[in-house]
Amino acid sequence: MPLRQFQTLQQSCGAIYTDINQVYPLASHFGSPEKEYQSAHETAVLFDLSQREQFELKGKDRAKFLHNFCTNEIINLQPDAGCEAFLTNVQSRILGHIFVFNQGDSLWIDTAPGMCSSIINHLDRYIIMEDADFELRTPEYGNLYLTGPKAKEILTQAGIQIESVSVNQQLQVKNSGSQLTVRRLDWFQQPGYFCCLQYVKIADFWSSLMEAGATPAGQDTFETLRIESLFPIYGVDLSEENLAQEASRTEQSISFKKGCYLGQEPIARIDALGHVNRELRAIGLDAGWVPPSGAKVMAGESGQLQEVGTISSSARSYGKYPAVALALVRRGSYEPGTQVSIVSEKQEAMGTVFTYLD
Repeated sequence: MPLRQFQTLQQSCGAIYTDINQVYPLASHFGSPEKEYQSAHETAVLFDLSQREQFELKGKDRAKFLHNFCTNEIINLQPDAGCEAFLTNVQSRILGHIFVFNQGDSLWIDTAPGMCSSIINHLDRYIIMEDADFELRTPEYGNLYLTGPKAKEILTQAGIQIESVSVNQQLQVKNSGSQLTVRRLDWFQQPGYFCCLQYVKIADFWSSLMEAGATPAGQDTFETLRIESLFPIYGVDLSEENLAQEASRTEQSISFKKGCYLGQEPIARIDALGHVNRELRAIGLDAGWVPPSGAKVMAGESGQLQEVGTISSSARSYGKYPAVALALVRRGSYEPGTQVSIVSEKQEAMGTVFTYLD
């Protein structure tokens, strides 16, 4: 599959593509994942996230309609404000992980790769008399994610006045010529700006951020940062098998003050109970081995280890641990600091459960 013009530009700047047969190939790295990781914590790195999918919800009933099917407040979103939420079924099982922003005359929804069709099909079944229409935006728009302690400085240097934009707010950049919208999403426990714009203009904007001081980074580093920050990808770390509170994003994604919505009763019962039987956790490995998806997480007394979870994502790291992983871990073993063993058919390593990487 030939690379697109923007991907060719990245390649000319050192991007290494290890799988060009993807629908949207992504650079694995730009020569040094270690340098990218360090830059993410010291200055700022720039990721191409154009594989993420987006759609607009239009019509006068759009906010009330979506409010009835997801876990967070939609009706009260002011223009240029947003929130994170889960779409759930009647059993409170997760059908989608979304970020919703009020564009003024529509709602803009960002979600994981490959998820738009199933989400739209799910919601469309419930439209009866409501004035609500879906418009897929993925083919037309691309996404860049700039994250790091100097991300705001770099945007300012590039001519984007982002000073007053706080977390879960956005700036619709007037006269950008690309319908650029910059959304503040701190996915990695540090300033992060999700830049959505017409794909035909994305190469120029990427170049302007590079000239302003951003370090280009690939998926190897993105995976490491998201795992260390417990940021899940639906379809990889979460699925319809998971309850909303198992994702460990209750504070960000679930409102317990809003009224009735699909799946609300089981979520309220779990909140009253005080816990779920398993939750998403990060695990720092003592060795440099990167365990495969499906590797078992074992815990317990020596000689009496029991399976308490399964690895869903993993990556090499250049921080506190040489490798990190995500897994849904059973209650009793998911407390931070718990020592676990990661086991596959051919290898084993010790690890430590954590929710925040200090």
